[in-house]
Amino acid sequence: MATGDGAERVVTEAPGAARVTFVGHSTVLLEGDGVRVLTDPLLRERIGPLRRHGHRIGPDELGPIDLVVVSHAHLDHLDPASLRRLQGTPTILVPRGVGPKLRALGFERVEEVVAGDRLTVHGLAVSVVRARHGTVLTPLIPRSRPVGYVLEGGVRTYFAGDTGIFPEMSELAYRVDLALLPVWVWGPVMGPGHLDPRRAAHAAELIRPPVAIPIHWATYYPAGLDRLSRQHLLEPGPTFARHLARWAPSTEARVLKPGESTVVGRPGRGDPVAGAARPEPVGPARDFSPAGSGGGRVKTVPSSGAASAQIRPPIASRRQTYSPIVRSGQRRDS
Repeated sequence: MATGDGAERVVTEAPGAARVTFVGHSTVLLEGDGVRVLTDPLLRERIGPLRRHGHRIGPDELGPIDLVVVSHAHLDHLDPASLRRLQGTPTILVPRGVGPKLRALGFERVEEVVAGDRLTVHGLAVSVVRARHGTVLTPLIPRSRPVGYVLEGGVRTYFAGDTGIFPEMSELAYRVDLALLPVWVWGPVMGPGHLDPRRAAHAAELIRPPVAIPIHWATYYPAGLDRLSRQHLLEPGPTFARHLARWAPSTEARVLKPGESTVVGRPGRGDPVAGAARPEPVGPARDFSPAGSGGGRVKTVPSSGAASAQIRPPIASRRQTYSPIVRSGQRRDS
């Protein structure tokens, strides 16, 4: 399909549907409504004592990214080296306190957020919600509070980031079509502020999404420990599905291995059958006009140049255009 500007636009999903690719750990690629969103990008083979397992999707396969959402500043969720490898010039949403450090490292399109914020980025409505993971202190970031995100496009998606269960999750009940829920940590020991498979199923019981996909599993594990036991590397996803069938039978579990994709549709518009395909290009981020109300602060994001990507099986060229970030409503701390 020609775009009129010399670039070829390839659209794989109809309005009201999204392709979801589990890249690994907490990194998920969401493609829908002409916008390509990546969560907590972590693309490295190794990070500290952790070694990557399973299929690895590199930046060339991911293609240009329009928006990155970062849940918190732990090193397995905020990795500047992975951010630098992304194609395109994505807008990066980060918890308050993270922005100055990322800008000092050379990242320009960085916007700080706190729970309660509502923004419009590339025409996509984004609500920032609470996460229960404690205050993060790392060598990179002095202090920041973790957050989650609700991406309110054609398919309304809740990305929990890293969190424990908390009663306010019930405020999302029937408001989202897809929940991306963490179901483990990166080793054999579960610490506070996390969800295991059983608690993740209880979280889904509170949220009641039609579809839930387990994340934060099957990817990183301490080097050498997998030779002793792979239970905590390989079992959390299927175990979550079994608990979900008991505690939230109206929610469908779609368990993806790293590199696998599925298509999710909004109920009532025909939910396509899940598929384990490699990601396909959705096409350029559309040039949306500003949308917001309530006197929200407006930040203009400059335009970028054209970007090309090669993604198997098709090859497509696309142009990225950047619309303003529009804030609405009032902030409140989590």
